Amino acid sequence: MTELEFSADNVTPAVPITAMCIVADKSKAPRGFVPIVKCQDDQGEADLWRDGFFTINRQVRYICTSTEIPDSNIKTPVQVITNLIIVRESDPIPHGYVAIDYTADSREKSLRKKYVCIRTEPRDRVVDAIGEIIILGKTKKVPRDYTSAGDIDSLLICYKVIPIPQTYGIQTSNSTSNLETQQQSIGGLYPGLPSLSSSTPANLDVTGASGSTAFTMKNVGAPRVKAIDGIDFKVNPMFVRTDSSDGSSKLPDLSQFTHLDQNRLEDKYNYSFATEHSVLS
Repeated sequence: MTELEFSADNVTPAVPITAMCIVADKSKAPRGFVPIVKCQDDQGEADLWRDGFFTINRQVRYICTSTEIPDSNIKTPVQVITNLIIVRESDPIPHGYVAIDYTADSREKSLRKKYVCIRTEPRDRVVDAIGEIIILGKTKKVPRDYTSAGDIDSLLICYKVIPIPQTYGIQTSNSTSNLETQQQSIGGLYPGLPSLSSSTPANLDVTGASGSTAFTMKNVGAPRVKAIDGIDFKVNPMFVRTDSSDGSSKLPDLSQFTHLDQNRLEDKYNYSFATEHSVLS
């Protein structure tokens, strides 16, 4: 079977995807966003919520992407999407990812039984990012240069990682790049919704994505918890004496070991702490 390759003539230079959302009406995609309405392989409908064509009031869902750079008076780093995965609704959202819970246009549930989860990072910290997302209707083989994010209602979601142009999203002291000055304002994952910065819990902003709101996230990666967090370090009571007059605890007398050779002590009681170091790393 011939390996699938997707290309187009006279394509514009590839730039990373900066924002993504899901809509319930492809004609109501937010400004700056382009809906993916056709499957790449068979040109079938790229509807992620397949109720059936003859269902009354049939619901549909379409992924929308944007490559525009938000225009902001606050000089915050440009965010790019670096990873994309599909997870089941019953599974936890991976650390560092955000789940697109609701549609950008109607605020309805985005998908059935699954979530589209994305990871964003500041442009100045990465050299590559997702530059294209395609949906395959019949082909289950991932095309060359693409990575599978998972499937939704028998549709395979794939993405392509591209190197970020050196000048993309990098602000200079005198002016912004030509590409940046051509971009218009967008509102992050859920553009068009009012900012909820005053009511959004602080831990929702762990990815640093500008313009994000509480509607865009579900179980965002909580601050990393180490295995020893919350454990009190105390001396085991069996090694503590409480025979003093004031009832205070004292460590046992170690004078019995003073006659032992230092090398013998090290050989007998040497402990590498390798396990502890691995837990703390």
